[in-house]
Amino acid sequence: MRAVASILSIILFLVFATSGAQKLIFNTMASQTAEHLGFKKSSFQRVGILEILGAIGVMAGVVAKRGTALALINELAAAGLLVTMLAATVLHFRRGDGLKGAAPAMVLAAVCALEIVFRLV
Repeated sequence: MRAVASILSIILFLVFATSGAQKLIFNTMASQTAEHLGFKKSSFQRVGILEILGAIGVMAGVVAKRGTALALINELAAAGLLVTMLAATVLHFRRGDGLKGAAPAMVLAAVCALEIVFRLV
């Protein structure tokens, strides 16, 4: 189970570090998404910083043994990213994006939840 949790942690790191970096540099795609979702540039960049910090936190616990401080950081970071993706899912539905627009956030929320479960089992 630890191997699966570690693989999921690496996936989460790659996805959220990339996504957070795009929000932070506020490229064209991030700008369009922020406008669509009703975010100001600075607010969207703050979300990007949180995603990068969450990615680093998840990665910190990849090799951690259960019950250590690094493992706790991993679990808290994954939980924070899970909450972020649940909020993103709700926001996409409220903006009328439907399942197609909310699906990436829903999938990432599921991956975060699975990472936590496999880490704790």
